[in-house]
Amino acid sequence: MARTIPVYINVDTITSASISDGSETTAASITTGSGAVADGLLWGVHGKLSSTAGAVIVRAYDDDSKTSELYTVTLDFSGGVTNASDLMTAAIPLFENPYFTVEGDSTSAGKTCNLTFYIQAISF
Repeated sequence: MARTIPVYINVDTITSASISDGSETTAASITTGSGAVADGLLWGVHGKLSSTAGAVIVRAYDDDSKTSELYTVTLDFSGGVTNASDLMTAAIPLFENPYFTVEGDSTSAGKTCNLTFYIQAISF
């Protein structure tokens, strides 16, 4: 029996500058060095905030118009941490380029957040 090893797409780390308090940013494409992510399995996200304290809501959508929300998570940066991650127990299939937004709270507003999405390649 052949053993398969999951292959993850080398997704770009995306910087979201100056997070707003209580409002989503404009939707931006999740990309790789070669362009848009065409398809895959979304497993989660890692965020790095420029300084501790506050929370950041990360959302993924099926298009830049935010027609259908695919995923949402609140990354908590309280307690002296600047890194937070979410890894789901089941992946969300992506069949077209996903887009994302971020939204902060009063404590994270004005900070920058680097996001790296965990996306596994779909093998056929």
